[in-house]
Amino acid sequence: MEPLIIEATPKTPKVVFDPNENLYEISGRSLPENVVKTYDPVIKWIERNLAKAKGEIKFNFRMDYLNSASAKMISLILTKLEELYASGIKVNVNWFYNTDDDDIQSEGEIYQMLKKVPIKLVGVDDEEGEDDVL
Repeated sequence: MEPLIIEATPKTPKVVFDPNENLYEISGRSLPENVVKTYDPVIKWIERNLAKAKGEIKFNFRMDYLNSASAKMISLILTKLEELYASGIKVNVNWFYNTDDDDIQSEGEIYQMLKKVPIKLVGVDDEEGEDDVL
């Protein structure tokens, strides 16, 4: 399986899907002009590859901002993860949010209620390093 690495732009998130490192992460701001063009390669990669992953899949979302169109695409990604989980693959989702950011926290809580895949909400303070929370 080839990794999928997409660098962030001011309007699109960074995507790092590296099966060799068991790292699946989407991070940053997401307010693209064309949400389908932005997320289509991500969703296609998940459909083609993630079921072949070895062991537990740990999927991280570290979003700073999501517009409503991006939130729908994140929901679609979570649906794909939900399908894998229902098929017996161990999937855990971490939804990171800044403890001062009620909007991103609320978005994670909504997904946590609606999706049938384990989603852990992880509050992070600005001065905390990510190693402190994992």
